Amino acid sequence: MTHPFTPGPIDEDLWALTQYLLKCGDLLDDLTRQPGEAPQQLADTIRTGSALYRTSLHTGKLLAQAALSDASTTVDGQEAITVLRRLTEATSNAAARASDAVSALAHGDTASADQLLKQSRAHLYRTPVAVQDVSGALLRHDGYLYAQEWAARENLGTSTPTVKVSEAQRRGLAAFACGEAVVHESAAGTREVIAPLYAHMRGTTIDALLDKGLISLTQLVQQDRYGVRLTTAGTQALLSARPAQNRGLVSTTPAPVKAKGTTPPARTRR
Repeated sequence: MTHPFTPGPIDEDLWALTQYLLKCGDLLDDLTRQPGEAPQQLADTIRTGSALYRTSLHTGKLLAQAALSDASTTVDGQEAITVLRRLTEATSNAAARASDAVSALAHGDTASADQLLKQSRAHLYRTPVAVQDVSGALLRHDGYLYAQEWAARENLGTSTPTVKVSEAQRRGLAAFACGEAVVHESAAGTREVIAPLYAHMRGTTIDALLDKGLISLTQLVQQDRYGVRLTTAGTQALLSARPAQNRGLVSTTPAPVKAKGTTPPARTRR
């Protein structure tokens, strides 16, 4: 049977997006902190606007890949699509404000150009962090699908009572399901995930999953490091858990910096 979905974003493309966003942020910071003479400032602003435009195109491509992939079939994949959509809006708005700044500079209006560049920079606020959120959500998405496939191969029934887990524990199980995570245990007994870097979770969540028998740790060659695997109970708990609805996601685009003499809107639309 032909798979109906296309491949989603890969780690290398998401890493590249992070680098593009950081570079664009640096370019905008240089423009706002140390504006040069008018001809040079115009050239630098054009260069920054071009970088933002390319970044916006790259972000839109990743959004399209995620939307056409199987990401929409899980709650974590849907979260990745939502964050990518907000990133696409943020980068598009940042590029548009930079383009407006070019126009203002071309007409000698440096004051408006400065305000527009500040607005462009504001649209990029926390966007590199949001890319990590996308990576983490796609990791959990892949983990859930992996757990489904494993359960089907092992003929795990759904009639057996499963362990109840919190949303944080469900996300932890999904992140661990691919079997690629590594946990470090300190001399004091505290545990933290050190790989993948975007599999964020509290040490107390790891402890709770261990106490419930939902994951197992395997000693690795390097001291104090362990590979993580879901147990059968962990797989069943993940597949039977009811994910919390995505709400309260941090917006990547704050309210724009308003120019002098403008009236602020009565309410910011989300």
